[in-house]
Amino acid sequence: MQAHDRLTELPEKRMEITIRAMRSEDAADIFEIVNQHSFRFWTLALPYEPFDKVQKWLEPQSPRDLHLSAELDGRVVGASALRPFYGRRAHAAEFWIGVHEDHSRKGIGSRLLGAMIDAADNWLNIKRIEMTVFTDNVSALALYNKFGFEIEGTHKAATFRDGMFVDAYCMARLR
Repeated sequence: MQAHDRLTELPEKRMEITIRAMRSEDAADIFEIVNQHSFRFWTLALPYEPFDKVQKWLEPQSPRDLHLSAELDGRVVGASALRPFYGRRAHAAEFWIGVHEDHSRKGIGSRLLGAMIDAADNWLNIKRIEMTVFTDNVSALALYNKFGFEIEGTHKAATFRDGMFVDAYCMARLR
């Protein structure tokens, strides 16, 4: 074996992702994520969302909300929020996840979703987690299926995206 062959056998440097509670100073990094084309394309976000609107969106709506950030080398590269409902729907919650385009498909969404599900199951007594997802969002569908979410129905022409109406699945995971 030659020296250059040994170099190819060295382990790849692992990303040190930290999942933690969202902080107000995360807003600038999350603002960047929200205004990326991929986030806008796969969510209900509009082009050119202003900073103050994103900041308000990141604020907890109730004391039961769970807002998380995924940090890599001091920078937020992903974020999520679990928003439990109230009253007769207090056993259910909805959520959103966003990952920076430069860091997609690296397991960050899985880490965020796993942390939210752990909190929902073991700390918040959430029985049902639900969301809508565009029917053509193959990556998100694979992620949600991996965590036990099931399609409950289809919303036809659910939203207007990039010049056309698109369908969305309603999905849920029951504990």
